[in-house]
Amino acid sequence: MKEDLGKNVLLLHAPIAQYTFGKKWRATKGLSPPLGLLYLGSPLLKVGYNVKFVDLNVDKLSRKEFLKIIEAQDFILITCYTLTINNVKKIIQDIKEVNNKGVILCGGPHCNITQEYIEGSFITCIGEVEGYIVQILHLIETKKPLEVIPGLIYKKDGELVKNTGVMKINNLDSSIFPAWELLDKKKYGYIGNAQLDLAWIMSTRGCPFNCYFCARMLYSKYRERSVDNVVAELKSLVKQGYKYIAFGDDNFLLNKNRVHEIMERIILEKINIKMAVQGRVDSADFNMFQKMRKAGVIAIFFGIESANQDVLDFYNKKTTVEQGIEAIKTANQAGLITIGFFIIGAPFETDKHIKQNLEYFNSVPLDLISCYDLTYVVGTKLWKNAVKKGIIEKSELFVRADKKTSNYSSEEISEIKNDLIKHFYKNPHRLLRVLYKALRLGELGLIYKGLLNVGAILSKMRGFTTV
Repeated sequence: MKEDLGKNVLLLHAPIAQYTFGKKWRATKGLSPPLGLLYLGSPLLKVGYNVKFVDLNVDKLSRKEFLKIIEAQDFILITCYTLTINNVKKIIQDIKEVNNKGVILCGGPHCNITQEYIEGSFITCIGEVEGYIVQILHLIETKKPLEVIPGLIYKKDGELVKNTGVMKINNLDSSIFPAWELLDKKKYGYIGNAQLDLAWIMSTRGCPFNCYFCARMLYSKYRERSVDNVVAELKSLVKQGYKYIAFGDDNFLLNKNRVHEIMERIILEKINIKMAVQGRVDSADFNMFQKMRKAGVIAIFFGIESANQDVLDFYNKKTTVEQGIEAIKTANQAGLITIGFFIIGAPFETDKHIKQNLEYFNSVPLDLISCYDLTYVVGTKLWKNAVKKGIIEKSELFVRADKKTSNYSSEEISEIKNDLIKHFYKNPHRLLRVLYKALRLGELGLIYKGLLNVGAILSKMRGFTTV
């Protein structure tokens, strides 16, 4: 039986949009729940902490209500993305104004990438914190030395201390499943304007590849959870009422034998769930795709990025245009709905490259697309090279492609993306094929609601995963 520790812990997800309240506040729909925070919630709940979860992207609070919540907390744990770091700093200032005894801990992707102290935090955490969080809070409460925990940055006697190493979980099966019970699932799982019983799962962490625009590889090596562990979580989510699962793994398809085992278990144990996965085009395999469809996978997202080989080489994708075409055809043959990610804004990209993308759309049976700007995220090879060349300043931590980094202004890139999308969906054969697949998969309603929006979420997860 867990002990009632009587201590209040707030898990706080800072807003991506403007940090504001009242009439100016706007919900950010289409986000996946912050799995990193939910992973922290599980061990804290298990030992008896009073845990509250607030996501300022979806929770409509007045400033007074928010500050009242803050006042009651003993610990405030904030997950930090590069995109939200300025909002995090404002939140920390507000916390200190109303609760000078509350202990602020910062962690998450931005901290893992930069490995720098977040000013105003009691501790900045580097690495996979869920395996250490109970011990960290215990050390703080008992005022014992923090040196025993790797990857902590804090001030001691006015001086900044950085413990060597980072927090690592070697056996992912040792982590308790995310504490989904902490959140209101009706605020998530949006596909277009419709809300689904949609949950997210990470069956692996990290990525063995080194795409120059991706920040994930900077702080997390590739590791897998066991098949038993993944299946157990799927069963748990079904029991909680979730009907759809999106795998947030960078490349769910990497270990084909493991994919077969997971799908065979789902089939054998008759787990009634519909799934979407993402993977690299060089992992395509018809037999695997057939097994996936039989188990309940309805859609697959590919990081195609470009129909131009020189652009792919610049990104260090280690894939070819031909592999992308073959992957789409293979998935199409298996009856899966295919969604492709495309990036616009490589430094040397010209109208000729854009035209090639258009011609590519005319020749491949891709069903849906998601286009987004090339972004320069602090710590990535792309960002480092741009800083070294003086194209962007070292203080610019998150830069979208524009005239100073590419041949196009940000407005022109938006126009190019819109033109690509319009051209893509003008093809009546494509629309008929998607409807036919959706009908066969029993998901015509889902397509109508807008499956493409899941692509937007996954594209965010690629650079800003919370795990």
